Amino acid sequence: MTAPLRAVLAVDLGTGGAKAALVAEDARILASAFIEYETVYPHPGWHEQRPQDWWEAVASGTREVMSASGPAVDIAAIALSGQSLALVPVDAELRPLLNAVPIWSDARASVQASRFFESLPSDEWYLKTGNGFPAELYTIFEYAWLREHRPETVEPARWLLGSKDWINARLTGQVATDHSYASGLGGYLLAEHRYDDDILSHVGIYPDRLPPIVAATDVVGSLTPGAAAHLGLTAGIPVVAGGVDNSCMALGAGLDAEGRCFLSLGSSNWLTIAGRDPVLDAQHRPYVFEHVLAGLQVSAFSTFGGGSSLRWLADLLGRDIPQLLEAAAEEPIGARGLICVPTLAGGTVAEGGSDVRGAFSGLDLSHGVGAMTRAVVEGIAFSMARTAELLAAHVAVPETIVAVGGGARSGLLLQTLADALDRRIVAVANDQHAAALGAAALGFLGVSLWEDTEPLRRALHSTRQFTPDARHRDVLTAARNAFDEASESTRRESDGLKALRLISHTRPEENNAPEHH
Repeated sequence: MTAPLRAVLAVDLGTGGAKAALVAEDARILASAFIEYETVYPHPGWHEQRPQDWWEAVASGTREVMSASGPAVDIAAIALSGQSLALVPVDAELRPLLNAVPIWSDARASVQASRFFESLPSDEWYLKTGNGFPAELYTIFEYAWLREHRPETVEPARWLLGSKDWINARLTGQVATDHSYASGLGGYLLAEHRYDDDILSHVGIYPDRLPPIVAATDVVGSLTPGAAAHLGLTAGIPVVAGGVDNSCMALGAGLDAEGRCFLSLGSSNWLTIAGRDPVLDAQHRPYVFEHVLAGLQVSAFSTFGGGSSLRWLADLLGRDIPQLLEAAAEEPIGARGLICVPTLAGGTVAEGGSDVRGAFSGLDLSHGVGAMTRAVVEGIAFSMARTAELLAAHVAVPETIVAVGGGARSGLLLQTLADALDRRIVAVANDQHAAALGAAALGFLGVSLWEDTEPLRRALHSTRQFTPDARHRDVLTAARNAFDEASESTRRESDGLKALRLISHTRPEENNAPEHH
């Protein structure tokens, strides 16, 4: 009788849904499933998801991959990658005290962040934590907002958990986090690898409400009978701590040593490099997370306007993204004078902050679907070229960069990125599964089926390469110059447009507007 294949069940809790994957010891994907869940936007700047949707997506994805793989697979461990900066207040029985919780892109806490920085200078906080997203996105400020506006949801909380840590608690009954996820809290000291009691006290968080920090490869517990029944698995399977999605994706893209670099092309995009020391820049604020591998940190510049901007355009026009990209490929480089600043989901600090919004510049009656899509693609590429320039001011950015995520399926986007960054862009096998592969590696390491990450590196062979095309340089340079001007305009307009959004979102009767007869 043939022995069953040993595999890790890896689940990546992303922004758009949960991706479950069964990963064999040689890093092959045996089966995968993607289960979508909803993000709700009840007010401007509020981005929420339901933890129960995460749990059901994990269960559905698990059942789907197990059904696809058949009985000849032995699950050696379970490991999760989780979207960063989520805040799930729970009671002592691990029940969420909110039906829907703020996720990483929720920007409601700007007042609380500003108030905090009256006591601790913003630059000092950043240099301690490496938290380079707009400050209001970080968990401690989300907590401060809830404490002020919905105290009944946080005052009784026994634990304040992140996305994958709450799922781990549901799986095992045990509470823990890892260094990579903790480093996105807003109150974690990078240099000392611990929570900072002074920062936490400023926002009213008791340290004993935060989960203890363990290594990403540590086994935090075993699958309980109740969770096993819900997932269709056998009780007792080890569950490792796992890591934050940025760091798991870095590992899954091959960043297991200093100086390795990758591009993530998903709902948001980022350019990440691994190093022994963080890349810190108080002006432009690259964000830093602890790596899931001890002794390394991952530093990145990002843009929030990546695939989310393409998805918006596809939904608006009633087409799917591949149709849009096909139309864009028929358009000339430079989109016949049309520029898109793709910060439709707000901007990073380097892009002007959470209140910045996107724009089309140069739109005229001759522009159709293809030109608009081409402008979005080029806007994404120019945004990433700007991040590469900012990163290169601090560390050597390699000439070859691995690309992963949904955008890595688009030859048009990868060629445009190669031209805009003036570097070779490489797509690798399993480029759609980087975060899940990184989580799976933690599982294999955690139960000692792997001694190191060499099996993962062997599996990441190149499938396509895109090199800069000198014929595109002149027109792209002109388009980039126009893009930079348009980006600066969005910065100047951000305050006025924020005020307009708030007024426009309010119903006339709430403004005591006169009735019209």
